[in-house]
Amino acid sequence: MKLKNAKFIPLITTLLSVVSCSSGAKPQVLAVGGNIELLDGIKLDYKNSFFDDFTNGVSKDNWYIGKQAWGGSNGGVIPENINYTDDGVLVITGNGSYYDAGDVKGVGDVKDGRYTGGALISKFLTQSGRYEIKMKVLPRQGACTAFWTFAYNLDTLENHEIDIELPGGNRSGTVTFENVLNTNYITEQMNISFDTNLTKTISDVSNEVYLNDGEWHVYGFDWYTNPEQIVYYVDGKITAISNAFVPSMQSRLWVGAWFPIASAFVGSPEFETDNMYVDYVKYIPFEDQPYKEFTPITNGVALDNEYPTQPISTPTINKVANSTFEKSNLNGSKVGGWTATKRITEEKDLSEVIQVVDNEGYDDSRALKVSDGGIAYQMIDSVYHNFKHDFSVYAKGKGKITIRYYSITENVYMNPQTIEVDSDELREYRLTNLVAPATTQRIRINIETTIGNSITVDNVSLIQK
Repeated sequence: MKLKNAKFIPLITTLLSVVSCSSGAKPQVLAVGGNIELLDGIKLDYKNSFFDDFTNGVSKDNWYIGKQAWGGSNGGVIPENINYTDDGVLVITGNGSYYDAGDVKGVGDVKDGRYTGGALISKFLTQSGRYEIKMKVLPRQGACTAFWTFAYNLDTLENHEIDIELPGGNRSGTVTFENVLNTNYITEQMNISFDTNLTKTISDVSNEVYLNDGEWHVYGFDWYTNPEQIVYYVDGKITAISNAFVPSMQSRLWVGAWFPIASAFVGSPEFETDNMYVDYVKYIPFEDQPYKEFTPITNGVALDNEYPTQPISTPTINKVANSTFEKSNLNGSKVGGWTATKRITEEKDLSEVIQVVDNEGYDDSRALKVSDGGIAYQMIDSVYHNFKHDFSVYAKGKGKITIRYYSITENVYMNPQTIEVDSDELREYRLTNLVAPATTQRIRINIETTIGNSITVDNVSLIQK
């Protein structure tokens, strides 16, 4: 196994060193919520360690790019969704329910580009050791951001796997980026999973933890085979400790985002496009830990000419789906990511009060026209207390555009921010430095007008700061 030498600053070696308990010392106790540390006596094999910060892009020596599907009802992972930036950040794109650009095609059950993610798979083999990734998750429900080891033996049906997946919370009934899901398998049936709420576990409850906050976070796990144990962590704090169904086979390391549509354990992907970002991936084997030699097969990978060859600029993601109304006409009560409705007192058909119109938008493009008591709205999930954002829109006519903040229920909204539109000419309106109030989980953008009036909108934008 040829591995790239690790790039470490001296402090890391100091932090990871463990001194064996001397006579009379307290026995080592690892606990959820405590600081991550190696088990007593465990040594790190730096000579065979691996580190990649993607400064030179996606290395064909180190990584396969996935081109395959699993889980059902999705478009799989595809090489078109793998990129890197000029400053050495891996970008993995996920396309949700409202993707309609047609730039990419899926390789799974869904072929139109929806529900497509991306994944890297290590060309090198891994075993017991410390695994770590510094990343920003894909911050929307329905897309699973994941870091995992995987080995499947067709002869014995062994499925050795260790997973870090986000968002969590499905077991409690509320999918949220406060939670991280940690799971390990030795067969499909023999597994154990921990769905950990970080606010309640590793933080003062007054200091909420939202892992989709746009900041870098470090995720990892220590995989031991003697004793059999896996210790999962986030930002240096232990999130779960597993002593059951601990893998022992050599594996490959995976990094990616995918869409578990069939099981929906991370929610519904009601968005257009968003990204996960990776600063670095690190793997350091443990010395003197037993493992089963095994070489996992690698079906479904990209050709060499499908690897990205040029860096991209760091994308700016608009949280609003179908923000320019270019790709969708009214279909029932839906306009791309927008829901169309009307006041009960309005007798006109819905198609008369909500329309996608040509040559009325910015630079004579398409736009959305809401008339005579019509209402068009879009809900944006995975928002949280103190979510900072800017909102802008081009509009003309007479009506109002409101930003509403919702908690778990849609019956009550908080602290609405309203733009009153009264203009014969299309002009830009802005709301800047907005901050979501406490208990916020979703934002609703409302576009509405009264009987006898109409409002035309285009280029609707909500950007996380």
